[in-house]
Amino acid sequence: MKAMNLPLSSLLATARGLPTGRIVAAISAFAGAVVLVEVAYRVARVFLRRSAVHDLGAVLDRARWALRLLAVSIAGVETVRLAPANTHEGLSEAARVGIVFASAWLAIKATGVLQVLAEGRFDVSTADNRRARKARTQLLVLRRVLNVAIVVLAIFVALTALPQARILGASLLASAGVLGIVAGIAGQSTLGNMIAGLQIAFSDSLRLNDVVVVTPPSGTAYWGTIEELTLTYVVIAVWDQRRLVLPVSYFVTTPFENWTRHSSQLLGSVHLFLDYRAPMEELRREFQSFVEGNPLWDRRVAVLQVVLATEQSIQLRALVSARSGSQAWDLRCAVREHLISYVRHHHPEALPRTRFEVAGDSDLHLADEGVAARDGSDGT
Repeated sequence: MKAMNLPLSSLLATARGLPTGRIVAAISAFAGAVVLVEVAYRVARVFLRRSAVHDLGAVLDRARWALRLLAVSIAGVETVRLAPANTHEGLSEAARVGIVFASAWLAIKATGVLQVLAEGRFDVSTADNRRARKARTQLLVLRRVLNVAIVVLAIFVALTALPQARILGASLLASAGVLGIVAGIAGQSTLGNMIAGLQIAFSDSLRLNDVVVVTPPSGTAYWGTIEELTLTYVVIAVWDQRRLVLPVSYFVTTPFENWTRHSSQLLGSVHLFLDYRAPMEELRREFQSFVEGNPLWDRRVAVLQVVLATEQSIQLRALVSARSGSQAWDLRCAVREHLISYVRHHHPEALPRTRFEVAGDSDLHLADEGVAARDGSDGT
């Protein structure tokens, strides 16, 4: 019990020996810093509510605790003077480290503000949003690179602010070569993914909301859109609402299909098998009339052709164009359903069928005579 009371009694004795003015000034500085941050936060919130920049309000809400930590750390540098002499140095170092990490936290939030402001200049709601998606992808990757650099720099500055860390760093300097080799081997995959992420973002080979078809090592092809792009992995929203997560290095080392590389416009094909009696000209007129009345068609390509003829049927290919991959899929399904329904109701004789010939009575009589003659010759 006495051991627990010693630090408290020592602190009280030290506080009694300090001038009252210093105590009041330190406490006032500490409380004033916190109050100032709260006032500035509320004034900024009122301003942002009246402005059109609504996204900055959310960013400011996320930075609120970082501002509080910075204010407390700065005020702590002044208030540690009230501490006993034997703890003054440790508390002062802790306050400086708090300032470093609070500043890094604010810098990370500032990158978010800059990203929001820059993204506001690019509208992704337009039909041709390729350049906007490219800019947003690069801004996202650049922000994450800056955040990593800020964290690493903050840790370095915080360690150099501590005398113990500087001594430890000097002792480890001799073994830096071995540690570098070990760290390089251990982080080779992560570092490779980070470099691949930068390469993808700034080479414009992949962007947010791109429509891609990928085939991972499992061998199953997946069609989806790029939902999230980081320095180490990519999230693909598959058409059936699943999420496929792939390392960034996959898109550097493995071929993949990008359906929106230059434009979202796409061609879609529909194949039908019909009999040789199918009325091609009438089907072309019906196909053209249906496509022209469908809002999914972008009025670029609409062609119906016979692309294959076998001994039993012919194969028709209807080629149509649409503004995007999803619209092309829906248009293909609509064309297929309409042509099948039209042929079934108006020309059922044109549906595929299998033909075979049945010998008539005369052919059967001749066949019987041939069999009898052959049997007689065999008996003689």
